[in-house]
Amino acid sequence: MRRSTVYVGMVLLLISLLLSGCLYGPNEKTSRVIDPPPADLQPKDQGMAEGTAKAVSAKKQGGVELYLLTDLGYVVPYTLSIPKEKGIAKEALSYLVKDGAGKGILPKGFSGILPKGTQVKGVNIQDGTATVDFSKEFLSYDPKMENQILSAVTWTLTGFDSVKQVNIWVNGHPLETMPKGKTPAQGLTRAQGINVEMAEGVDVSQSMPVTLYFLGQTPDNMVYYVPVTRMINRADNVAQATLAELVKGPQNGSRLSSALTETTQVHAATVKGDTVMADFGKELLQYSDQKSASKDAIQTIVLSLTENTGAKKVKITVDGKASGTIETGQSLEKPVMRPEVVNPGKF
Repeated sequence: MRRSTVYVGMVLLLISLLLSGCLYGPNEKTSRVIDPPPADLQPKDQGMAEGTAKAVSAKKQGGVELYLLTDLGYVVPYTLSIPKEKGIAKEALSYLVKDGAGKGILPKGFSGILPKGTQVKGVNIQDGTATVDFSKEFLSYDPKMENQILSAVTWTLTGFDSVKQVNIWVNGHPLETMPKGKTPAQGLTRAQGINVEMAEGVDVSQSMPVTLYFLGQTPDNMVYYVPVTRMINRADNVAQATLAELVKGPQNGSRLSSALTETTQVHAATVKGDTVMADFGKELLQYSDQKSASKDAIQTIVLSLTENTGAKKVKITVDGKASGTIETGQSLEKPVMRPEVVNPGKF
C-alpha cells in the first residue's frame, strides 16, 4: 500500500514537472568532482562515531531538521539548534526564508529558499495535516524554484512526528495550485519526492521512485548528503533496485559525487523485518590500504536503503561475510542504524 501511494503521488508530480519543464533540477552542463576536504573543515571526517554523537547531540539540544537550498541548486536537510517551544513548526519555517532567521548562521553555500520578506502567519496541525499560512510575499518566487520550494516546506514540516501531509494557504485562503507552474499546493507529502529526476529511457507510466543519497560540497569544502528522487523502471525488489541506482551514481551535470565506485558489485539485498540485508563484492572494502569501507559509502547505503524500504537498519556483508570494517575502525559485524540526523550542524 505504501509503495502504491508513493507511485501515484510521483506520477501526478511528474506530469506537473513535465508540463512546467522543471524535471531535472539544477540546470548545469558541467559536472564537478568533489575535492577531498581539509580535515579541519569536514565535520564528518572524524568518523561515523562522532557523526552519530553529533546527531544525538542535535536531538538533545532541540535540533530541528530544515530543508534548505544549496548553491548547487538542491534542497538538502540541515539540522539547527532551535529552542523547542510552542510554535516550533512555525519557527522552523522562518529559517527557510531568504535572509530570514537563518541569516549568518547557515553554512556557506546554504540559504533559505522562500522569497525574501515572506512571513509565516501561522501553522495549524490537526489529524496529521499541517496547514501553513504564508504572507503574499510567498507568491513572488522564481518559477524555476516552484518544486524546490514545495519540497523544502513539505519535508521540513513532515520531519515532525505529528505531520504527515501539508496544505499551503496564503493570507488566510487555501492555495489550490502554485500560480506559476500550477503544481498542486494541497495534500503535499514526501511521496512527491525531492530533487526529482528521471532515469534515462524510463516510461513515466511504468516507473517507480527511489530516493538516493549522494554527496555535495560547500565552497568551504564541507561535504554533505543530498537526497535525490530518481524515477526508474518498476521493480519488485526495491532494495536491490535502490542499490543498483546508487552504484550508477549521480547523473551527468548534477555537480554531485558518489561515495561508491561504479565497479561496486551488489550480490543481494532483501528486507527482513526492520533490517535490510545487503551483500556486496570486495570492491566495497577498497577505500584504503587497510581494506576498509568509506564511511560516506556506508552512510549513503544506509540512508538510501532505509529511505526506500522503511527499515531502520542495514546489515552489510561482503561476499557473505560480516568481517569488514569502516575507515574509522568500526566493525560491520552489527547492523548499521539509520542516523537520526542526516546533516548535523555545529552544536
